[in-house]
Amino acid sequence: MSTEGHAARVIGRLLGYVDSHRVDPAAPPVLANREGQYLHLVGHSFGCRFLCEAVQWAADPPLTLGWNTPEPTGRPFTADSMLLLQMAAPRDAFASMFTALGEAPLRGPIVATYSRHDRATGFWHLRAEKRAGIGHSGIGTAPAPVSAIRMLPPGEAYPLAALNHRFVSVDASEVFVRGHGPAGAHSDHLRPESAHLLLSLADHSR
Repeated sequence: MSTEGHAARVIGRLLGYVDSHRVDPAAPPVLANREGQYLHLVGHSFGCRFLCEAVQWAADPPLTLGWNTPEPTGRPFTADSMLLLQMAAPRDAFASMFTALGEAPLRGPIVATYSRHDRATGFWHLRAEKRAGIGHSGIGTAPAPVSAIRMLPPGEAYPLAALNHRFVSVDASEVFVRGHGPAGAHSDHLRPESAHLLLSLADHSR
């Protein structure tokens, strides 16, 4: 897990293993059945960095999805979506740190939440990395246009058009508000609205 470690490669290989043991998506309207055929990736804080790096290392074999994004060349194994909750990385991370995601085995969108109440990726991130973090200010520059939307309550559906982009920046400032200590609302993501966003990504993937 250090800068010289191989955690990302290990996770990447694990993703490939999971894919090789799942069957084609079936009809039942569920996130996954006991075969685990749907693969939706979720990370939080620094875990988002591991996830982004790992996805760049995963591979093999093909999967048919509902998104418009073309299947990456030479990367037939693809995950269905990636949800990054309060990512601890600079706003330009996708343009500077994770540049290979454009060719990575990810067919669906990269969705990142942010909240102005997140002091860990705001106040403290600014002092540590000299730049605001994605978890506080949202995705900045990226290799493709960024769709900017707000986090919706469970009773309000996410239109496909809102999520069907390579990068989606979700303003959760009205939802992720609670916090204790110097981190602010950095860990206030365990909410029904987060589950609603994840399940919406799963639903639109079919």
